[in-house]
Parts: sequence; structure tokens; C-alpha cells
Amino acid sequence: MDEDDVARSAQLALLLEVSAYPKPGNVDRTHDFRDTCYEHFLASSVAVYPILREAAARGSRSERGVGELIRRGVEESVAWQSGGNTHFGALLLLVPLAMAAGACERSNAAEIKRKATEIMQNTSVGDAVEVYTAFPKAKVKVRREVPELDVMDEASIPEIRAKKLSLYAILTISASYDQISRELVGGFEKTFEYAALITDFAKGERINDTITHAYLRLLASEEDTFITMKFGPEKSSYVQQRARGIATRGYQRKELEEFDEELIREGLNPGSTADIIAAALFIRILGGLRV
Repeated sequence: MDEDDVARSAQLALLLEVSAYPKPGNVDRTHDFRDTCYEHFLASSVAVYPILREAAARGSRSERGVGELIRRGVEESVAWQSGGNTHFGALLLLVPLAMAAGACERSNAAEIKRKATEIMQNTSVGDAVEVYTAFPKAKVKVRREVPELDVMDEASIPEIRAKKLSLYAILTISASYDQISRELVGGFEKTFEYAALITDFAKGERINDTITHAYLRLLASEEDTFITMKFGPEKSSYVQQRARGIATRGYQRKELEEFDEELIREGLNPGSTADIIAAALFIRILGGLRV
């Protein structure tokens, strides 16, 4: 596929995802966090365009280097805004997906899914080191200790090299407690499931409501591991149950807004859910979805 079309689709997905309102607990066009605001996400979405384009170009040439591109994407993101981590999780998903799309002659969800899965399965030790190097650059905030190969511990990199662990192997370990890792080693299952759901929602809704409803549906079906890592399983379970109730009652705007205000007030931000929805949007925009 054309590299610019792939990059534009990914960039538009990032811009639409952050702009959707009400998207309970996350930055949107009406809500900022204390240190990270809507404009930071806009700047980051623009800044990563060259990396997304290069990912597609590498895919078309069957070249590797997913870890390097993720690291460079993080560097571009933080160079153009001062709000810290905006798109680290999204880049983890979008870079291999953009590479896979670039390797395809046309937009075919099943083929992109297959190629993205192969890209992750064929990652190297170098890819793992690059991604671990990117974590401190992205200023990712993680409060919970992890069983092994802590991304915030510099000693993890020599251990990765010594054990010759690929990025895929490491993500297989973290998949037990991290939603994005689960996507990357599990064949991007939720990404493509929610891309299909977005297609269904978009038949009868404007794009803003399509995004917020897909977001809430995912939040209702899966505990957001970003919340779990920062605040513990009880909070994550509570957020999931609240989302499930709102979805069951038909996504009433007042309930969504009240839930949004509650999560913003308590600092509960389902970041992993937002990242997966951004990736799902990318697949659908690439497939022809238009605002």
C-alpha cells in the first residue's frame, strides 16, 4: 500500500481518538490531565508521521526494525511536546500494523493481521533492547512492580542480551498482566475485533459517538491493565463494571459524562483501552472509513 496513505490513516486515527468526547477517564478535547493536555496529543500525533510512513516503507521492502521505529517514534513524540507520555502504547501497536499494511498491495484486514503477527513473531533481541531504551524516553509512569525484566530497571537490558530474548519473548511474559503486550503476542485480536465493531457503529452514528461507544464497550469487556498497574485490580474491576452498566443501558450521554467526570477526578485513566481503539480506528480508516 502507499506509504503516505498508511501514515495518514494512522495519524488520523490518533487525532480522532484523542478528540472523541466523552471518553471516560482520558484526555479529550474537553479534558486535560495535570501534566498532559489535549494539545500535547495533537503535537505528538503530527510528530510521529515520518516514523509511521517509514514503517510502511520498510514493510513494503520486507525490512525489519520494529523496535528501532518504536524508539524513534517515542523520541519524535517527546521532542515536539512537553506533556510526557502521550502515544507510547499506541506506537507499540501502530508501528507493526503500519509495517504490515505497507507490505500489502491493498487494504485487507485479514492479511494485515497475519503479516503484523508474523512481524512480531520475528522480532529480535535488538528490537527488545530498542523498546526498553524507549521506556524512559517516553516517561512512562508505572507504579506496580513486575515479576521480571522491569522496563524501569536499567539492569534489564544486559539481562535481555545475556538471555538472547526477542521482543516477542519478553512480551509473552508481560502479556499475563499487560493488555498491549497481550495484543502484540496474541495476533492483535482485540484490535481487529473492535475495528469490525467500529464499522458496525459507524453505519448509524457520527464518528465521535462511534469512537466513544467502541471505547466504552472495550472498557466494559476487558479490565484496563494501565489502571490495574497504577491503582490495583479492585479499581480496574470497578471501572469495568461501571462501563458495563452504561453500555448495557445504551450509552446514555449523561451517564457517560458523569462517568468521565468521576474517572478524571480520581485520576483513573484507561490508557490501554484508548491505545487499542486508536489501532482499531487505523485499520478501519485504512479500509475506507471516512469522517
